[in-house]
Amino acid sequence: MFIRGSVLLCFSVFVTRGLLGAPLDQPVGLMLSAGGSRILRAGTETPLASEAGDLLFVGDEVRTKDAPASFLFCPGKTIEMLSPAGSVQFQSKRFRLVQGKTSEQPVGGCDLPQVVHLAVASQQHYGITMIRGGPVNFPPIPREQLPASVLADLAPIEAALRLDANDPAALLAAANLFDRAKLYANELVEYNRMRQLWPDAPWVKAKISELESTLADQYAAASGAPPPGGKTYALLVGISKYAKPELNLQFAHADAIDFGKLLRSPRAGPVGGDDIRLLTDNNATTAAIRSAFEEFLRKKAGKADTVVILLAGHGIVEPQGDKGAYIVTYDSDPEDLKDTALAIPELQKLFQEQLRNVGRVVIFVDVCNAGTVGILKGRNAINQQIEDQLGEAEGSLTGLLAAGPKESSYEGPEYGGGHGAFTYFVLKGLNGEADAEGNRDGKVDARELFDYVYHQVEKATTNKQHPREFGSFENRLRLADLAKPDVPVALWRTLHDFRHDDKLYLASASQAPLSSKDTEQDIERLRAAIRDGRLLADAPDNATDALERLRAELAPNVFFNYQNLLRIALEDQAQKIILRYLAGDQNAQTRVDFDLGSKYMAAARLLTPGSLYLEDRESFFLGRTLLFDKNFPAAVKLLEGSVRIAPASAYAYNALGIGYLEQADYTNAIHAFRDASRNAPYWAYPLHNVALTYTQTGDYGAAIQAYRRAMELAPRYSYLAYNLGLLYQRLNKQKEAESSFRRAMQLDPGLADAYNALGYLRESQGHASAAEELYNNALQIDPNSLAARQNLAVLISAQPSRVNDAIALWRQNLAKQPDYLASRLSLAKTLAATGQLDAALDEYKAAERTRPDYIAVRVALAELYAQKQDFEAASRELRDSLALQPANPLLLERLGDVEMQRGQTAAALDAYQRVLSGTIDRETRKRVRSKIRKLRH
Repeated sequence: MFIRGSVLLCFSVFVTRGLLGAPLDQPVGLMLSAGGSRILRAGTETPLASEAGDLLFVGDEVRTKDAPASFLFCPGKTIEMLSPAGSVQFQSKRFRLVQGKTSEQPVGGCDLPQVVHLAVASQQHYGITMIRGGPVNFPPIPREQLPASVLADLAPIEAALRLDANDPAALLAAANLFDRAKLYANELVEYNRMRQLWPDAPWVKAKISELESTLADQYAAASGAPPPGGKTYALLVGISKYAKPELNLQFAHADAIDFGKLLRSPRAGPVGGDDIRLLTDNNATTAAIRSAFEEFLRKKAGKADTVVILLAGHGIVEPQGDKGAYIVTYDSDPEDLKDTALAIPELQKLFQEQLRNVGRVVIFVDVCNAGTVGILKGRNAINQQIEDQLGEAEGSLTGLLAAGPKESSYEGPEYGGGHGAFTYFVLKGLNGEADAEGNRDGKVDARELFDYVYHQVEKATTNKQHPREFGSFENRLRLADLAKPDVPVALWRTLHDFRHDDKLYLASASQAPLSSKDTEQDIERLRAAIRDGRLLADAPDNATDALERLRAELAPNVFFNYQNLLRIALEDQAQKIILRYLAGDQNAQTRVDFDLGSKYMAAARLLTPGSLYLEDRESFFLGRTLLFDKNFPAAVKLLEGSVRIAPASAYAYNALGIGYLEQADYTNAIHAFRDASRNAPYWAYPLHNVALTYTQTGDYGAAIQAYRRAMELAPRYSYLAYNLGLLYQRLNKQKEAESSFRRAMQLDPGLADAYNALGYLRESQGHASAAEELYNNALQIDPNSLAARQNLAVLISAQPSRVNDAIALWRQNLAKQPDYLASRLSLAKTLAATGQLDAALDEYKAAERTRPDYIAVRVALAELYAQKQDFEAASRELRDSLALQPANPLLLERLGDVEMQRGQTAAALDAYQRVLSGTIDRETRKRVRSKIRKLRH
């Protein structure tokens, strides 16, 4: 018997406007002109470039540099101008001047809307195009038709706008006036004007998206025909196999499949195939599940309908950080659930926002409550979180949780050949056994089902698992009619497996009649392209082109379904790149990866233009790509844009830190990595990066501590142990270094770098034979390891009989990578030492072409020319070096020596005198004076 968890909910939902499930905060100010200033958000360490339109909250700090900045401060009803080199920190009723001066100008009023302050990318608006399939115009109510009370309040606002059409206080006042009057189309006009003023302000975009969604629902409700009664829709999710295999369960997918079969039967339905969405295993991605809520349920279900939902898989509450509660989807990662999983508050928001027109909802959620989910350990209160948060939904809510708070749910083959205990008895109860133990009226109602499931689960798990009910719970809600045919449990496995029925799990589930055989073929081309990953327009026979062909062939509502199907596929591919990014250097990524991610998101945004979530991810991917190009200013701007959209997310902060680290801005790099770790406390990669930064600053103790914490979070990541070994080696802690390298080799026997590093350590200890074996092991694992081949060549070149073997190894490296300087210089030095001066000259010249600014190469060339008695060439190389470093005393002294050898006494004296005119040590001064005396005598 294996531990799992589950929940059954059944409810009706009504909704209010807004981002439910996320707390709303009241801003105290608004940036009007940035002037190159930066904002340090409360609770963060990384200052970000401020922009006009940025909201200011309690605890935020604005810092100016060389220019002033202005901001609207609502508690004081003033516009404030902060002087250059100034700093202010915002409090609830005033601001504290930390540095510099301010001057104020009064304003008539200041009314900022409440917004989500610390948003998460995955919980941002998708935009109306995801729900309605395209942009919709919402004409405002003409001024002459506005209520008299609204006109009276609007008059002073209009007067202010006549003086300044871009008066921010007036625009905000107008928007809030229309909001209070529920004139949302008029409010939308004001926010669109603000968007022209502040095009990059995420909160403005979010308000526009929210208003469009509200208006679309109003228009649909007003124009739609009365809905037919009694129809049932179902979303069934069961995840046994995860992208991260350590999360795998056994029978969650079977729960969803067999529940779908029961709903297809007349006894518990019948629910039509077009009205069931089945998402199992790799089809149950975060994007697919979210899309099912956003589009499938909201678009199809009406006020007289019933919606059935089953969620079976893992659920978790993070023990640390903000202790968020999550449903773990197929492509979630426990290292950063906030950005990869489905948050319970998001489900709360989805239920209340998107099922507002549903008459009744029945939801079964079977989420694992094991003590360990991936790296997260400890007692898991997911069931309590679900009860507390989803149970708050207004309306008729009938809920069953599979287990009590901090209990685990169980699964095993003993439950119907392979089910969760809870779902198994739910299925048996709906098939009639609940009524047999109830009132025997030939119907199964909610009360009978719960009582039956509770006692059977309690008995089957020997009192370890106790289902719970919550919500308003409609006791008499009829769930099955036993007078109708059932689905025998014994035959469940012989029925059609819904996982292979596209109608049931793809977003394009609509089976509207097709207009022609050509249309049918075009739909199959689209599906095939999506299955094969040919999504973007630059791929042959791609999904983007296939979708465009369908635009003219399908009705808009049908085309919309296929459009969402492609968007989900694009999101899934981008999520795979995010998951590899979370693994850090364990799966080191390239520029190509992030560039591809940006293209996926750009294509998805064309399908869903209003999505802040997609904009955030596109900005991240583009910024991360530009870091590879060393285009740091553009990269930082994009990554800061990503942070502005989703300040509670972690991945953009980590990328910002990488950008700062590569520019040797260690202070800001540390801040950014620490902010990433704060937002994702179980993510190891930022800890590795901050350890690298601490190493650069010489804070080795902090670096070691960061690595140890990272290895606690990700004990299977070999790159962490390897890099800790390098740090210990740098500190000459040989025992600790060897232990770390061996741990890395144990975790990943294919990590050639660890063998190479340990070989170098053993060589430094005088164990040449052991070192050579380790270098050869590294090359067997990775024949392209230039470092291992270089180290092996250096080792054996110390033996005269093996010099030719070493030369062959260096030439092999240079054949693979001609600009690999270490092998080029080693080869040149060895050739010179063995008397092959011409060949050595050729190698040094090649090195000089690779690195013209490398002084040591030019000096080596000068020495070789001097050996060949070509003093003129030697002088030329030294003078070229001095052009790069004019005051270098070693170069000047060597130039004097060469000029003396070629008989150029004046030039030699000039070089020696330039040595003496600089800052040199006592021994050098004595030596050079001796050379001058010899020249003069």
